[in-house]
Amino acid sequence: MSFHTVHALTRCLLDIEANADRVGWGRPPLLLLVQDRPAPTAPHGTRRQIRAVHLPLNDTRMGRYRAGLADLLPDLATALDSNQPVARPTLAACVDIGLITDLLADPTPGLRLLAWAICYEDVLVESDGRLHEIRRVDAVDADRRGYRITRLRGEPHPVVRVDDHVGHDAAATRSALTRLVQTTSRPGRITPTAS
Repeated sequence: MSFHTVHALTRCLLDIEANADRVGWGRPPLLLLVQDRPAPTAPHGTRRQIRAVHLPLNDTRMGRYRAGLADLLPDLATALDSNQPVARPTLAACVDIGLITDLLADPTPGLRLLAWAICYEDVLVESDGRLHEIRRVDAVDADRRGYRITRLRGEPHPVVRVDDHVGHDAAATRSALTRLVQTTSRPGRITPTAS
């Protein structure tokens, strides 16, 4: 992806985190499918529009996954890969799979996958054992680049990190999001790959 696209995606993720901060704490996780398409007013597809579709997760039903998001996201990738999401009632109780498959099958010319992302709240444990509430927006783009936006509760600004390489300290959500990107952007799949 171009530098401009990476910058635009980062700005989109920052807007998502800022909106979550305005809404307040104690919200269920939010899965996001981020796509772009040629802007209708741009000549020859020179400008593109980003859309981030919010896919709410049923927080009550997610308790069926022992490891939460770390289990739900790979299960979603497997369901989308096998094209049999209906056979997964636990997953269907947590997220609207029909909406996801419709978005992935959208025939809009030039539509491409940019990233999968998840916005969620977590607990950060300091080395001295102190606990802090933290909101994270984790994302993986079509080039497998990782994004992490974090904000401690009460902090005025989030911290942004963009990594081209997966390190040993990568979050469990990153590998699951990477799998979602791989599943939904392979040639021959219903979502075209991003260039």
